[in-house]
Amino acid sequence: MGLFSHREAVRLPGRDIHNHLLPGVDDGFRRSADSLEAIHKLAEAGCREFVFTPHKNPEIYETDEALLRERYAAFVEKIPAEWGVKTALAAEYMVVKDFEERAADPELLTYADGSILIEMSYYYASENLEQTVFELEMAGRKPILAHPERYIYMADRLSDFDRLADRGCRFQMNWMSLTGTYGEGSMQILRYLLENDMYSFICTDLHSLHQLDSIFAIRLDRKLARAVETVLAKY
Repeated sequence: MGLFSHREAVRLPGRDIHNHLLPGVDDGFRRSADSLEAIHKLAEAGCREFVFTPHKNPEIYETDEALLRERYAAFVEKIPAEWGVKTALAAEYMVVKDFEERAADPELLTYADGSILIEMSYYYASENLEQTVFELEMAGRKPILAHPERYIYMADRLSDFDRLADRGCRFQMNWMSLTGTYGEGSMQILRYLLENDMYSFICTDLHSLHQLDSIFAIRLDRKLARAVETVLAKY
């Protein structure tokens, strides 16, 4: 039986800490109605706690933390109380040049425990990634690298992930990555991190209703499903 032959439906956890459900602020959901529909569907599937993580990349988006807080406060008022949903706001920070200088910035949108979600370009590594991880750790913030399996250029330098982990960086997998959508290089990274028990979270990274349908359609073989359950048990 192949490691990645799909057979079992995925069980979404009760909490999703990486998504783009906050509408109208990045390349995620544009309309509040669509975002609300996605939240409702996820809540019905058992996921009722959401941390919205809009992109924060000064090279593309002109949204500062104050604006994101304002948009968040306005949007969550639209979520019906009877859905039993809890929400919070963080952000997905692109590790751009000199980002490490913001490591101790009190305006950064972090998780409740002080952890912070960071990402790199899909096309090239951030030269200051390790320095950023170090500075965040020194500032008391635990970095979480979003979807490392999508940085395909890392497939031939897997030991870099070990070094990042040794420095305190945690890793978050995207559900869609389990489908092989992003190619063999992505799957090579995913297998390495999964087999070495290096993932701490699996999240939707949801940008659209179409993506949600694809996540609900995922089927995994028993071995991979058990590996996924091991990650989910961590949180």
